[in-house]
Amino acid sequence: MLDWLRRALVRVRPPLGERFERRVSVEERTPPPERFVLSVALMMVFFVGLVALEIAYMFFMGEWNEVIFNGVMLVVGSLIGALFGYREAP
Repeated sequence: MLDWLRRALVRVRPPLGERFERRVSVEERTPPPERFVLSVALMMVFFVGLVALEIAYMFFMGEWNEVIFNGVMLVVGSLIGALFGYREAP
């Protein structure tokens, strides 16, 4: 079920010596840890749930809820930080 997320998180780098050649050769590193994949998937579920909650609140109450929006921004920041941190880590 989470195979698409695992494939998206695999680091792919070309070999160092053959950077300017026309041949296509790719060196794949190990796939990401299972805990990282599950935590990213859980953050995506939280994001969708909070957006749905904000939409429902706006529909029923007719106004913007700042607290729910702050929760959405917290999840978005955590997700982006985790993904960039994973990509930049050695």
